[in-house]
Amino acid sequence: MNATPDLGDLRQQWQRQSPPATDVAALRQRVAADSRTHRRTLFIVAIGTLLMLGYSLLRAARSDEPNTWVSVVFVTCFAVLVWLVALVLSRGTWRPRDESIAAYLDLSIHRCRSVIVAAPIGIVLYVAGLVGSLAWRQRLLGVEWQQLLQAPEMILAGWIGAPAYAIGMIVNAQAHRRRLAFLEKLRRELGEG
Repeated sequence: MNATPDLGDLRQQWQRQSPPATDVAALRQRVAADSRTHRRTLFIVAIGTLLMLGYSLLRAARSDEPNTWVSVVFVTCFAVLVWLVALVLSRGTWRPRDESIAAYLDLSIHRCRSVIVAAPIGIVLYVAGLVGSLAWRQRLLGVEWQQLLQAPEMILAGWIGAPAYAIGMIVNAQAHRRRLAFLEKLRRELGEG
């Protein structure tokens, strides 16, 4: 008598087992936590935008150089562009359409896809804002390129900030790709998609 079970029997036994039940409460909690994070991030970015616009206005008001008002226009237009892109990317990511597990899965999947698409767009917008800022300072204020590239703001925002931002966005997008793969697999297992 063989004490080792037949592999075919083990496979059949494994295939007969029902898949683990999806923890609906955990999924809802995750969506609620993501929603809180989404709102908190929105609030922080809104405050940052207002501070940036306020700083540009204050700087232009105190300056004798008339071209500093071009800075205010540039910063305002760029802020509007960034907010429009952000709102388009976050469309449909605020709350589930109903209380079903399919709706929560769909929302989580849509949020992951939104973050993945936003990563390269965010990097491009960051670089565009940086280049635009340098270009107007050089062109309108007559600041030399070497002086611009060695300025403390450029060191922080450009030499340190740009790579740090890009790496952060890429790492975040990769984490969301893994989560997206998990959620899509879960949706297939549940027969929701």
